[in-house]
Amino acid sequence: MLLAPLNAASIHCSRLKINIDNTKPRAVYVCEDTNCVAHRDCVFSSVPNAVCKCGKVMQYAGERPENDGETTDSDPENGVFVKGPLKFITTDDLHVAPASTSLMLSLSEKYGVQDPVDLEQRIVQLSSEKITSLLKRSLISKQPLTGLYFDVPIPTDDTSLCTLHGNLSAEQETAADDKIYSVKICVLQAKSNSVMLYAEVGHDFVDIVFGLLSVPLGALIKTFGQWSSKGCIGNLYSSVVKNVEGTMRPECQSLLLDPILAPFYGCGATKVHEIGELGSRRLNLHACFRCLKVGGFSNLRRCLETDSKGNHICRNRTSTITELNPKFLYRANEKDEGYVKLGHMKFVVTDGLYIIPLSLSATLQEVGDAKIQMEELVEKEITLTKCQVMEIQRAALMSRNALSSVLLPPKTKGRKLAHRRSGLYY
Repeated sequence: MLLAPLNAASIHCSRLKINIDNTKPRAVYVCEDTNCVAHRDCVFSSVPNAVCKCGKVMQYAGERPENDGETTDSDPENGVFVKGPLKFITTDDLHVAPASTSLMLSLSEKYGVQDPVDLEQRIVQLSSEKITSLLKRSLISKQPLTGLYFDVPIPTDDTSLCTLHGNLSAEQETAADDKIYSVKICVLQAKSNSVMLYAEVGHDFVDIVFGLLSVPLGALIKTFGQWSSKGCIGNLYSSVVKNVEGTMRPECQSLLLDPILAPFYGCGATKVHEIGELGSRRLNLHACFRCLKVGGFSNLRRCLETDSKGNHICRNRTSTITELNPKFLYRANEKDEGYVKLGHMKFVVTDGLYIIPLSLSATLQEVGDAKIQMEELVEKEITLTKCQVMEIQRAALMSRNALSSVLLPPKTKGRKLAHRRSGLYY
């Protein structure tokens, strides 16, 4: 669920000319044991490796039918998210707006184009790999289209990521939030406040950090805005807010600006951002559940087979199956939504958010790597508020030192990086 999260908007994305989602959002997994103790529950999972109540791993049964209740705009004249056969201009820093002569002239003035002879028009063929590359570049560059067109190498380890700029609004935090979202951690740091080695945490903090992997990009931009001074992904979000009014159906605009989660993906991280979640699915089958277990969706016709006397082999030739919460086996009750098993296990979280189970060897390793004398270290207990949790989440997206950048006193700000304004537009 964390390494390949499902997309709640997959039915829309599957209609895109280029779909970079390599998951199987319509996949159905069932327990193949027809004598399973939970057979009468008639449950399935949309997540691979889910475990049935009987303890067996559920197996792939095929993809659920496309007409299972989910609907999209069937008008062939419309795009997936926008209305009609419109043309748009996308600038190098990913501002998007309907194409017009006035916009073209303003861009020419912005980029200092005096003579139209200096302009050249080329057709660029895009693929899923190139779209993925464009997305990566948009997180760390103001010129992702230029980088893509000229195939500029993407830094593999950009350790010069900028420091956090500004704090989240105090209005986002209330006394009630403190009571609900407070998370206690113990940190080991230098007495001088110069270095933070690691934090000793419980499952609640780990869930908040791990859960970031399943939060939709649009939800993060909604909360944090343009979270990095280097990237420009926030310009896409602002374009949907300001520039495409009238060109996009309201429900699609809401889908992009306020995305929700696939069923059962809610956790501590998503609650902090107040992200909605789709309800569990119910599938109506023209076959019994036993036949689905035996033959999968590709062989449901076996439910219509008859014996030598012409009697149907299967007594019930219809069934309704309900989506199972993949986390249920590891939670104390249905209200628990985390990814980590409940219990008294503690974890070590480094400043760079490497997470491992707490052990003597792990702590000694971190202390040894820091090359700091023991008498110079101090342990502190910190109760994180909702706003601090959100700051750590934001730091995880743009800093190699997520914990210290939020929990230690700020250091002197370094020189700001300049960005070139020249570039291309498409």
